[in-house]
Amino acid sequence: MTRIPRSFVDLSSQQFSTAPGLGRGLSTGIAVLVGALLVLAVSGTARAQDKKMKKMLMQLQEMNQADGYLEAHRDVENPPELLGGPISFTVQQNSGGVFVGLPDKRELDSDVFGTPDMPLAFTGTPGMTGVPVPFRETENGEFTQLDRNTPFGNKSTAMPNGTMMLKAADVTATDAAATEDEVTFKASWEDAEGNTYAVRCCEMLATAGPEFPTFGGVVTNHLLHGFSGVGTPLMPTEYTYAAFWGMGAVLKNGEVVDKPRIVHGMLTEYVRTEGYELASDSEVTPTRKHFHLMVAPFMPVQGEHKFEHDNVSTGFTLPNGKELPFWHVMFENLDIDSERGE
Repeated sequence: MTRIPRSFVDLSSQQFSTAPGLGRGLSTGIAVLVGALLVLAVSGTARAQDKKMKKMLMQLQEMNQADGYLEAHRDVENPPELLGGPISFTVQQNSGGVFVGLPDKRELDSDVFGTPDMPLAFTGTPGMTGVPVPFRETENGEFTQLDRNTPFGNKSTAMPNGTMMLKAADVTATDAAATEDEVTFKASWEDAEGNTYAVRCCEMLATAGPEFPTFGGVVTNHLLHGFSGVGTPLMPTEYTYAAFWGMGAVLKNGEVVDKPRIVHGMLTEYVRTEGYELASDSEVTPTRKHFHLMVAPFMPVQGEHKFEHDNVSTGFTLPNGKELPFWHVMFENLDIDSERGE
């Protein structure tokens, strides 16, 4: 904080002490002036810090490590197919509940985020691709947790009547200007009051990623998140049997409440632990599977290769009276089918 010189304050209080009536008025005036100067100094410092922070975040976006690779693929009109041919698959849940992630501070895994002396995973749009070091809390020379809430943490709530259907094909191997990948997705669940929430996708696939690869919109048999550089590192590194990215819609009680939104879904190995806490990399369970639906509070910036923060209109009210700004929904009662070939 910028400090007002102590000599200035002392001088104002002593100079007018000999005339009580006049002194009180002038002293009050000086006090108000000093207070105003303090406010200006603090606000000026805050503006300078805000400007510095914005500059830092822009630099982190420009430092995104995937930029070169993505640039080489964005304009490819005839991308190659998967080695061995296309994979078609369906993933569905016909009954049972879902787990809905709530805002929480994510514990930071040193295997993914490094240490304060040698940090990792900090470039790209904060929260979407990387986590800036100033956003991380530290203790005893280690990162402990994020200093703000995100969709990725230990807090969740169970909701009934969860159903989903994903029917997709992974044909195109890489990011490109065009794709032969296909996705039809729909999911719904209810809250305790009987309101129905739903997500539909995909009117258009993300054939090329702004900050990390999307493999034509659908990817199969790949590592995502964590240290992989594909998606947010706030999720643990997880073997992903199938995933997609595309533009879809968010609904409440059959009415569209937000559109278009980026919708990301993935069938992965199990990344929850006792108490349904979000695992670190060493706590992942390779022998179980579950499906994650994410409608993140970010949108791509038109004409630029980056994201910006943009809360989702979910229509679901949190206990504090605020609207849940994202959907992070997990399905576990799954039927899975897949086949190689057209």
